[in-house]
Amino acid sequence: MNKKIINGALLGLLVVAAPACSFVSCKDYDDDFASIRKEINADKADLVAVKNDLNGQITTLKGQLEAANKKAAEIEAKLADYAKKSDLDAYAKKADLDATNATVQAQATQLQNALANIAALETKVTKLEEAKATLQTLIDGKVDKKEFNDTVADILSKIKAVQGNVDALEKACNEKAENLVKADKALSDRIDAQKTAIEKFEERLKAVETKNFLSAEQIEALKKIATLEQGVADNKKAAADNKTAIGENKTAIGENKTKITNLQTALDQVNVDLGKVKEELAKRPTKEEVEALIDAKVNPLKDQIAKINERLNFLQYNLLVGLELIPDSYYRGIEAIESNQFAYNTWTVNKLVNGVVDYQVNPTQATATKLTSRYAEAVYHLNPAGAKIDTAAANFTYLPIDRAYRATNSAAVITVKKATVENGLLKLVLDIKGATKDIDVNKEVTTAALQYKAPGETPRIITSAYDAIYTNEFSKLQLFDLDKQLVAGVNKNSTTSGWDINNEGDSLAIAKKVRTNGVQKDGTTIAMDQNAAEAVSRLTKNGFHYEYHLVKTDANDKSFEAFTLDSKTGLIKSKYDEKKPFVNVGKTATVRVTLVQGKDEVATLGFFTVHISQKDAVIKEFTSKNELKFTCDNKENAADKYEAKVVDLAAELKAKAELEANAWEFVKTGGELTQYTFDNNVAKQAAKKLGKVTLSADGKNLVWDNITKEQVATLRPGASVATYVKVQKKSDPNVRFYVKLTYNPASEQAAPVATFAGERISNDWFKNNIRTDEKELRMHFYIEPNNTQFNRFDKFMYSINESYKNGTVKIAPLAGYSQAVLTSVHSGWRFVTPKETVVPGNDGKQYTLKVSQNGLELLANNVVIAKITNDQEGTIELLNNPTTQVLLNNAGHKQLKALETLTARVGYVTTVCAEGNVKTLTTKGENEFDVKFLRPLDLNFDGAVEFLDANIGTTTKTLDFTNIVKFTDWRDRNAAQVLANDHVTMETLYGVTTIYVANEAEWTTNLNGDNIATTKLVMNYGDRGLHMTGGTPSAAAPIAGFTAYDVNHLPSFTYTTQQKAFKDYQVRVPVKVGYSWGTFNDHITVTIKGTLNNDTNNTRRK
Repeated sequence: MNKKIINGALLGLLVVAAPACSFVSCKDYDDDFASIRKEINADKADLVAVKNDLNGQITTLKGQLEAANKKAAEIEAKLADYAKKSDLDAYAKKADLDATNATVQAQATQLQNALANIAALETKVTKLEEAKATLQTLIDGKVDKKEFNDTVADILSKIKAVQGNVDALEKACNEKAENLVKADKALSDRIDAQKTAIEKFEERLKAVETKNFLSAEQIEALKKIATLEQGVADNKKAAADNKTAIGENKTAIGENKTKITNLQTALDQVNVDLGKVKEELAKRPTKEEVEALIDAKVNPLKDQIAKINERLNFLQYNLLVGLELIPDSYYRGIEAIESNQFAYNTWTVNKLVNGVVDYQVNPTQATATKLTSRYAEAVYHLNPAGAKIDTAAANFTYLPIDRAYRATNSAAVITVKKATVENGLLKLVLDIKGATKDIDVNKEVTTAALQYKAPGETPRIITSAYDAIYTNEFSKLQLFDLDKQLVAGVNKNSTTSGWDINNEGDSLAIAKKVRTNGVQKDGTTIAMDQNAAEAVSRLTKNGFHYEYHLVKTDANDKSFEAFTLDSKTGLIKSKYDEKKPFVNVGKTATVRVTLVQGKDEVATLGFFTVHISQKDAVIKEFTSKNELKFTCDNKENAADKYEAKVVDLAAELKAKAELEANAWEFVKTGGELTQYTFDNNVAKQAAKKLGKVTLSADGKNLVWDNITKEQVATLRPGASVATYVKVQKKSDPNVRFYVKLTYNPASEQAAPVATFAGERISNDWFKNNIRTDEKELRMHFYIEPNNTQFNRFDKFMYSINESYKNGTVKIAPLAGYSQAVLTSVHSGWRFVTPKETVVPGNDGKQYTLKVSQNGLELLANNVVIAKITNDQEGTIELLNNPTTQVLLNNAGHKQLKALETLTARVGYVTTVCAEGNVKTLTTKGENEFDVKFLRPLDLNFDGAVEFLDANIGTTTKTLDFTNIVKFTDWRDRNAAQVLANDHVTMETLYGVTTIYVANEAEWTTNLNGDNIATTKLVMNYGDRGLHMTGGTPSAAAPIAGFTAYDVNHLPSFTYTTQQKAFKDYQVRVPVKVGYSWGTFNDHITVTIKGTLNNDTNNTRRK
């Protein structure tokens, strides 16, 4: 190895004897110490093995003793039961006891072997003595014996200490082994005694078993007293019958008593034997006794082994044997210790007044150069890393040599000022006086070795290898601006940086913004530190420090008052007052930074500026609570204009920023104030404006207007939208503030509510059969008032206004809304959604009713069936088409319940806003109701046709409108009344052309009490004599199951006497009436009167 320890005395000898070898190798000594360590390690390993073996033997013995204790306890438990002999078999076997004894004996043998192994330590110690002698021989052959004796004295004393510890260990082990053997012998004797007692007990048990005692069954029988008493009773009865038998029983009872006595004696003997076994077991050592014995005798042996280990560890790890430099630089490729020295010219600077630089004149620099003392640090590896050394500076000495002289005649004097040890590293702070050689100038290099002298009567001396020491000199020191990458100016008029700090008490670490540059010996400029905040650098090691001070640049300068500055750390802050948060915004102060040597010598300096900037901030907020208007168009204003007083804003600017009214201005675009968005304290010009913000003509108010409905489409009361406008300082636009304009409507204008003023004419209104709290209108064929004679009803039309007093169909005037709303008001009659939207037709189908978007049409299955042709008059017209016909003809004009007569719902509806944006208003009053469309014609033949049974032959009844009085219209007029009042036949007035009569197979009856609606006559009862004949067929469209007849040539019913009808019954004949509004369903009821004088009591014939 290149660098190991060199004994001080040996080094002196070698320097004189071999001047050609300035850097001496110590390999031989390293090998010697390595040999010693090897021996120590071997001894230590042997001791560890012995210790581990003893611990193992002790643990095993304790386990065996605990097992024996456990077995003995189990035996006691079994004996306590006095049960069967077989319960003790598993514990009383001699083989098991022999095995336990053998195990204990084996443990004793292992302990003897361990003691033999311990004896081998003596041999190891002897080898240490031999190693010492060998080392002595090597040293005698190379160096002076007396000088080296001091070096190895410490090792010798440790070896003797080991010898003494080993002797003590052997003695302790021998004593402990004897104690263990004795304890083992005592335990063995007790186990043998226990075994003997158990064997005797076994013999007694066998003796008991071989005796002629009662069987187990007999003993159990004796315990049962009730059974025995019964046996005695039986014996008495037997004695009465047979005296001889009684004598035999007495004899048997005597024998039994004898056997019981013998059994009790044997059991008593068992108890005695068991008691003796317990006495023997009580003599056995307990677990606690064994553990106490181990603690008293074995644990001290462990302590002795631990002490030997400690000594061996010290010998192996804590004895310093070498020092090796960790170079912090290389001098022309040579591992070196660098010392630094600084040359500087002091500056004369302005004095401080109350901690602030009172700038009177520009600083000046002296012409004379000063030098600092040389500073160096050296770091060495300790070998071993855990070596214990005394760090007192007096224990360290450097031996410098100028290489050309090859002797210790260097002019350099190197002194250790401070020494510390951490993590296996020795750190030294050095002071160097006198010249060190420069290779380029002197063609020589100064080297030095570190010598450590351990304190004590016979100190050990450890010396490192020689390493180069050189001096690096720095000059022309200058402060450097890291942000601008420029050398700092040296007066107030040549500042380089304009650092910004926020007004809200933010800070800036100036120390991290500057550093010092210097020129080294080769003429290159390098950094002396990373920045001024670096705690340890070339500068700080050589006694430099930085100072920071605010500057009062002239008599009127007060800018420094806006800042606080820590003169030691360079931490500068803007002063902040919550009541005046912006008062210092825009102010700029000058800062002087000085590099000071020692206490007060300024080696260099620089001037910088710090400016107080600001984040975008809201200085004033105005809030509009104006009502959110109801509008028709999204382009309309959503609110009335809002005005805020500029004087209130001016007061805030004065209070918080100390800006007078004439010192600031609004930022405008054209004639409007520019609007901004504001997010995370960052303002940006708004891409879309929220209304328009202007100044009033007199400049006294901020006016916020023209917020359109589309801009606040989703806004609701309690929520808000906002925009921002900007004010800035006229002399410095960077000093700017924002005014927040918030629209937070307190309420929202409700949609208008119409109030219907219509007054009904009560005669025209009917009570609604479905919604009893309402009235309804009923519509019928339109009657032309000017006609003197009706020809035919063609129109189904009615005007709702005719049912109201003149001039009342209207809503009350609206007020309080925008002109756009008020001018767009429209009221009129409209269809509204019916209450029953799915209704039946007389074709058996269902139809869905709905209203057109404009409310002027009523549709069924998407077919228009009715219209409002004049919404102001409320003129409703029912359209004559197939869909209308099946709905109109579903029910007669008196069938007014739900899902019977066709019903529409009509309302007087008010809307606002133009088409495409129409809004329907809620209307108060009775403006909504049902309108029922009454079927024009009903045909009911119930009771019109009668036949009497038991007449001769066949009777005929012809159908026509003159003899069927039940044929009525919506006015409840029959055919005769129509002809008399309207001067026209009913068939002509309503366009009746065809009567459809159902085929006989479809006729139904209540004969035999059946349901007339469903019971078919022919199918159930055959021909009952009722038929239909004659009539002229019609050319109308056929209907399945029916025959069409011309209304003026209808068929006749005939009835042939059956002589069976003793009681009246009816036959229902379905018919359909075809007229100008389609076809409706009805029927003819034919009555068959009973016979026998129409006796309805069903009197039997005689």
